[in-house]
Amino acid sequence: MRRILLCGLGIAFGVFVRPATAQDAPGSAIRASEPLPQSAPITRAARLGRPIASPDTPNSGVIQTSIVARGQVGSPPAPFSLPVGSGIGPYPVGSQVPSVSPSVTRPGPMGTPPMVVGTPTVTMIRDPATGGSPTLTPGTPGAVVGAPIVTPNVPVLPSVGPGDCVGECPQPAIVPPLAGDLPSTLPPRFPAMNRLLGCGSDRAWVSGEYLLWWTKSTQLPVLAATGPIPASVTDPVTTPTPILAGSFGQTLHSGGRFGGGWWFSDDERRGIDARVFFLGSNGTEFNANSIEFPVLGRPFFNVNQPVGPLTDVIGAPGRSFGSIAVNLRNSLWGGEVNYRRYLLGDGCFRLDGLVGYRFMEFDEKLSITESGTLVPSSPLIAAGRAPFATATDLFKTTNNFQGGQLGLTGEIREGRWFLNARGTIAFGTVFETAQISGGQAQTFANGTVAQYQGGLLALPGANIGHYDQSRFAVMPEIGLNIGYHITPHLRVFAGYNFLYLSNVLRPANVIDPYVDASRIPNFLANPPAVLSGTPRPAPQFNTTDFWAQGINFGLQWTF
Repeated sequence: MRRILLCGLGIAFGVFVRPATAQDAPGSAIRASEPLPQSAPITRAARLGRPIASPDTPNSGVIQTSIVARGQVGSPPAPFSLPVGSGIGPYPVGSQVPSVSPSVTRPGPMGTPPMVVGTPTVTMIRDPATGGSPTLTPGTPGAVVGAPIVTPNVPVLPSVGPGDCVGECPQPAIVPPLAGDLPSTLPPRFPAMNRLLGCGSDRAWVSGEYLLWWTKSTQLPVLAATGPIPASVTDPVTTPTPILAGSFGQTLHSGGRFGGGWWFSDDERRGIDARVFFLGSNGTEFNANSIEFPVLGRPFFNVNQPVGPLTDVIGAPGRSFGSIAVNLRNSLWGGEVNYRRYLLGDGCFRLDGLVGYRFMEFDEKLSITESGTLVPSSPLIAAGRAPFATATDLFKTTNNFQGGQLGLTGEIREGRWFLNARGTIAFGTVFETAQISGGQAQTFANGTVAQYQGGLLALPGANIGHYDQSRFAVMPEIGLNIGYHITPHLRVFAGYNFLYLSNVLRPANVIDPYVDASRIPNFLANPPAVLSGTPRPAPQFNTTDFWAQGINFGLQWTF
């Protein structure tokens, strides 16, 4: 038993003590093909990858700088070393041989590469002849491939301050470590973050905005009225009082605008600029009935009896009861594409010129629907009228503007804040179209339905049809925004915009209130067999101007 214990102790002593204490003979670290110089000092190389401490040396003016590798992905770069006996030298008296002390790695979080712990240091030779600046140059013989390179007279400490734009105006920058690159000797901290934030070229940009705009309301003729109760069920309504006329329409719209552009070169002097916007379809409805207004009707001027307005009675005591619904719906959208040219500016101010093409379309539709039911005692039923009837007039217009435009756009920047303005004016043609239609439907007591072409203000042989014309127009637009840079390439802004078009056709301007009553289906008890005179109503083209204005909130990303 004692022999076995002594043998085990001897084996353990030989296995563990030898690697910890024994050193190689001089020159054993050098290949056999490389003779050992006579003047080479004795060098000891630690085995098993264990670091060896170098002896203290006198202060020789050597300065140590650090390259922080925090957040570096993967293994650290290979250390810079000069093998013993490589023949490099001689070095100035009192100088130090360049070397890199190793760093230590530890396992990273679950599923991540090892992380560097500690600070690898680079020792540089200071040459008194150059004022103590580094004298180690790239490409030194014997350097390990992939080692950090120290360029002459250039600091190696990374800059963490914000970048500068041209001139003295600081450009907004996000402070590392969230973004930004380390020196060229190390990989970027977060490449994915840099790509997301657009670090790199700034030759393109995209933007998106939410629009909250108001548009100009329309002006309606008298479409609904009330008045005193007629003396008899067959008498017309006299001295009608309007209940729907004048300004009409919901003017608040929500919409969006998207833009983008691209510079042809990195100097950002010439490029292309494009935007497109839209306002959502917005509807406004008016309703009235004979419960609210015992006498309810639609007045018009009868060209066969030019003594004043007549009234198409919808509801009156002892005659009928009914309702009227007026609906107005419109939408607006457009776009532009421009050649953009730098004119003047410095680091904090820039002014560009715009030359391009402008397009805009404004659609609007107005419908008027009346429905009435005769009371059972009405003499009109005895005369053969249907007890229930509806009549609809529909007016629809489209304005399509196309033209060329000129403009200016500029921006002033102060740190992360900026203020920009844009003004354009377009000259071109508005292609205006109008579509008019109408019809009646009468339901008899036996359930049969009779259809007729023509309502009240839209009649066959008069104004029902499709019409178009073109007019010259001018469309200026101005916009002002104030914003803030979240990152160097992502910013938010809010502003005001005003858009004007000098010539548009709207449905209310197409309506003709002068009507030949003999042309209205089922209106007269004894209509003439042959219609004569000038057909009325006639299509009207009373154009007016149009504007849209409001506030906008947006984001812009440059990449």
